[in-house]
Amino acid sequence: MGQKNGFDPNDPIGNLRKARDATLDAWAKAMIDLVNTETFARWIGATLDSYLIASAPLQNLINTSMKTSLARLNLPSRDELTTLARRVTNIEMRLDDIEIKIDQLMHALRTQTPVIVEMLTEQLEQNRQEEVELNGMEQRLAALDHKADQMLQLIERLQQAALEQAEAAQKRRKAPRPLQPPEPETPTPEEVKEDHAIEGF
Repeated sequence: MGQKNGFDPNDPIGNLRKARDATLDAWAKAMIDLVNTETFARWIGATLDSYLIASAPLQNLINTSMKTSLARLNLPSRDELTTLARRVTNIEMRLDDIEIKIDQLMHALRTQTPVIVEMLTEQLEQNRQEEVELNGMEQRLAALDHKADQMLQLIERLQQAALEQAEAAQKRRKAPRPLQPPEPETPTPEEVKEDHAIEGF
């Protein structure tokens, strides 16, 4: 027997499948046409808005009761877990930044270590030279101090000798003049030493 319009009387199940597919295709096209219309979009929007408005008090009540129940059970709420997750994320980001900075610092230290060691060596050498110069200056100052002490002692001796000479001259003036001219005074050994010291200075 021949088939007419795809209908096969010998295959009833195949005919049912074809009828089902045709029906589903028709419904799909009709639903697509309906969904793509602006009227359907407005209706869906209004329905969702009304649902959200109607369910908002119930949702708030559920959230409040859930927070109360979790607090009584010593369990964290969703908001607390969210806050904790954000803090942990921020801490991880900061740790990553610190790790990057430490890596950069270590790299800089590795590259700059020879230069730093050379600079420190030069500074130590310069400090040693300055210390040697300071030691030499201290020795010179000590020598100058010793010479200054010697000069002060010599000045004191000269002042003492001048005072003694002035006293001797004053005594001579007060003493009566002898008839014979006085013999020239011979210098004492101390005066000779002082004269030599003056000449040497």
